[in-house]
Amino acid sequence: MQKYSKTTIESYDKTVDDYADMVRTLSPSKESKIFLSLIGRNSSILDLGCGPGRDSKIFADKGYKVVGIDLSRRMIKSAKKFVKNADFKVIDMMNLNLKTNSFDGIWANAALLHLRKRDFPKALKGVYRILKKDGIFYLSLKQGKGEGIVSDHRYGGIKKFWSFFQKNEI
Repeated sequence: MQKYSKTTIESYDKTVDDYADMVRTLSPSKESKIFLSLIGRNSSILDLGCGPGRDSKIFADKGYKVVGIDLSRRMIKSAKKFVKNADFKVIDMMNLNLKTNSFDGIWANAALLHLRKRDFPKALKGVYRILKKDGIFYLSLKQGKGEGIVSDHRYGGIKKFWSFFQKNEI
């Protein structure tokens, strides 16, 4: 595991309860509603970087077949407690050892931004391998410049790796 990944995972592991409490109080995003409108009912969704399962729960409660993956074992444990009608696995998004063409939709909300920019092509290749033909892929990123380990002021300055993007980089 890369040092930048280890730092980020350790920070999420340390803050899992506070992070889960915070994100679970947020309303479903308009993006999630649009995403669901683009894929058929009873479709399969991969929640890539699922964290404590907030979005997985939204999707599963609407009848979608959901698999949530995260590299943080503590986040997966939290998600399993929170969402009973989805499947959760500890999987590295850089090595998506999942069946080819297995998901109608892939939801990557604030997940890939924890990768180095140079790792994006490999990660996206894996995403498109497991996404069904004509499947829908949602990705959110942070706007800005550069990449590196940054203190997260919301949790007492705990450090996470972030990549920031300009429109011309996407």
